[in-house]
Amino acid sequence: MVPLIALLISTCSLLISLDVWRRSARPTVAAAVRTHSGGNVAICYDLVLLNSGAMPAKNIRLIAEPTSLAAALGPDATEDNKKRWLACFNAVIPVLLNNDKTTCSFGTTQVGDTGFWKHQAVIDIEIVYEGRWQTHREKQQLRIADTDSFTGYQWE
Repeated sequence: MVPLIALLISTCSLLISLDVWRRSARPTVAAAVRTHSGGNVAICYDLVLLNSGAMPAKNIRLIAEPTSLAAALGPDATEDNKKRWLACFNAVIPVLLNNDKTTCSFGTTQVGDTGFWKHQAVIDIEIVYEGRWQTHREKQQLRIADTDSFTGYQWE
């Protein structure tokens, strides 16, 4: 009887360990808006994608929720600027290695919300990417704000 109980406990332990390993041995991709440069008239932004997981991510796509994207756009969202700064939502990144990142330009904010983005706007997105065994879908929000200072004030 004791060997059967030990075998049952060992089997349960093995199954739990395999499940934990399967959940942790995967890519984890996140997106963030970061300040590229800024001044007292305008702030330029980059969109950064980071894979902080244990495996490479493949075929990464960003999907923006149309309503929140439209609400985030400012007066400088001309067709040329949309083509330039919303290209990230039409691109596929073939591979992003673990602990690696990639960036692209992502528009501007200007004094009086006259830039491409409205200041403090929030865009709902979904990041879709493939790992070794399955496709992952992560919902997240992008906030358009100066990341050089978390309060908005800093030394000049």
